[in-house]
Order: sequence, then C-alpha cells, then structure tokens
Amino acid sequence: MSADRITFMKRRVCAGGVRPLLLVCVLVSCFTSIQVEAASADRWQQLTDKGIAAREQARYRDAEQLFLAAAQEAEPFGAADTRVAATFNNLGLVLHEQGLHARAKSYYERALAVWEQVLGPEQAEVATALHNLAEIYQQEGELEQAEAYYLRALTIGERVLEPGHPQLAIGQNGLGLLYRKEGHLVAAEARFHLALAQLERQDGTESPDVAPILSNLASLYKEQELYVLAEPLYQRALAVRRAHLGNFHPAVAVCLNNLANLYHAEGLSELAEQRYRQAFASNEGAQEPAEALKGSILGNWALLTHERGLLDEARLRYEQALVIQQQTLGRSHPMVAITLDRYAGLLRDLGQQSHAGLLATRATAIRAQRMK
Repeated sequence: MSADRITFMKRRVCAGGVRPLLLVCVLVSCFTSIQVEAASADRWQQLTDKGIAAREQARYRDAEQLFLAAAQEAEPFGAADTRVAATFNNLGLVLHEQGLHARAKSYYERALAVWEQVLGPEQAEVATALHNLAEIYQQEGELEQAEAYYLRALTIGERVLEPGHPQLAIGQNGLGLLYRKEGHLVAAEARFHLALAQLERQDGTESPDVAPILSNLASLYKEQELYVLAEPLYQRALAVRRAHLGNFHPAVAVCLNNLANLYHAEGLSELAEQRYRQAFASNEGAQEPAEALKGSILGNWALLTHERGLLDEARLRYEQALVIQQQTLGRSHPMVAITLDRYAGLLRDLGQQSHAGLLATRATAIRAQRMK
C-alpha cells in the first residue's frame, strides 16, 4: 500500500496597498517562498518514490531513512498537510513490516489524525490508516478494537469506491484473520473467499495481493487438518510470490515456511526440512533479510530437528531463534514464551533439568503477564 502522489502546491498571495518599493520586496519574498516550497515538494516526491521502491524490495533500513528525509522535506508544508500524513503512513508500513508494532502504531495514529482533520472522516486515506491500525490491534490481541476499525475502514471504502472493488479485498482478508483468531471459522472462510473473488481478473492473471489471502485460507484449512485443501493454496501463493518477487525475498520465505509447517504437521519430515532450509535461504538471500522472520523460521526448524532426534543441532537453532525473537519482538512476546517452552523440552531430553525449569518458569511468567 503506497501513498498517493500529491502534486498540489500551496500558493501564497501578497496583499496590496503598500508603496511600490515595498511591494517589489514583498513580491520577491513571496516568489522565493513559492520556489522553496516547490523545490521541497519535488524533493518530497522523489524521496517518497524511492522509499516506496525500497520498501517493496524489502530494503527496510533504506526505506525508513528515505521516508524520514521525506518527513523533513514536508515540514515547510505545515503539520496539517496530506503529504505529511502520507509520510507518517509510509513510515508506519516500514516499521510494521519489520514487526516494530509500537512505533508503527504511533505513525499510523498521526497519519489518521492529519487525514481526518484535513480531509474529513469519510475519505479513502482515512480508511487506509484505520485498516493499518486494525492490523496492529489484531496482532496485539486487541480483537474488539481491531474489528471496529476493519469494519469502519470497509464502510468508508464501499462509499468512496463501490462494493466489491478489488481494493476492499485487503480489508476482507483482515476480517478473515480476525474471525479465525476468534474461532469463527465459517465466517473467516467466507471473508477469505470474498477477498479472492474481489481480486479475480478477467484476463486470468493473478494479482500479487492474492498471495497472503491464499496463505491465510490455507492456514485455516491446515488448522482443521484439511491438508489436501491447504497444500495447493500454499503452493499457489508461493508461485505468485516468486513470479512477482523472485526467489530471494522475505515474502517468498514466508510462503516456504508455511509449506514447511504444513509438511511438519503431516509428519513429512524430509519435505518439511527441505522447505525450512529453502525458507531460511530465501530470507538470507534477500537484499535486506527480515530478522523477525528469521527468528520464526529458526524456531520452527528447531522443533522439527528436535523431533528428529538431532538434539545438538536443535539446541543451536533454539538459541539462535531466542536471541533474534527477543531482539525483534521483545522479551515478553508470546512467541518468545513458545520458544522457551520448546527449548525447555529439549533441555529435559538432554538431562539439564535445572536449566529447563528456569526457561519453563520464564515462559509461564510471560503468559501470566499477557493475561493481566
């Protein structure tokens, strides 16, 4: 999701009723101000375009620096300017995709405030910010707030665009994920199918936006142990990602990790091992690997290795996963608790009961803290 290009430039009008010499000075000053603002607008657009390209290539550090530079160029426009809001939203996207939810949320909220103030509450940009915030709320477990924002974003989208518009598929997918988390599996499946239908193209080609929806629908079937339905959807998502992004990209690595998890659940250990290895290589070979994803792949791979009896290899992967997960997600994240529990199980198998107990106790404390 990228920001709209904004080419409108505010103009300043000089007041009359002054002496000729002063009028010339004021006009020169006004003209200079317009030139400066025009130059800032051009630089802002250039930086924004480069930032969007960097984000799409998963060069997140570069993208963040470009958007921060764009934010500086936008300062002369004033705080209540849609370009400022667009920059905030772009910064939120970059941070969000790296798993830095608290910082992303702050930028989304700032974008929403500006867009609502300048454009009013019923505009497409407002719906964009609401949707992005809904994703943050969902990932943080605030499901009621997430649903309210998803529904409001979809309502605005249907008014601004039209019911069934392809851009609304992203919101339907978000609601599908939410309902899946809540255990409303029929409602979730319906939302995923609706999203896919909205993205269908008459020429038979596949939009890159179908990949996450296919993966989410496949995961829904996997949870119900409908593996025969899940696998072709995961494979299709992988093919779409590779067609648009190549073999080495975090999004491709996610698809491979999903397939590995499926094979792992089916007890197909060798296939799962191959896919985890490919997922790790795909992420590492990207221009800028996603650290949070690396931690997730290593954690999953460690569990498989543990189950195959390769205890020393599993231990190394658990330790690597924990370091990365704590750095990227925080020491109190639920995923850290899961990895701690799994690692504790490995240590028990190695006869290290005391160390295992410490890790299990810490995992329990994280869960207790999350429930408060």
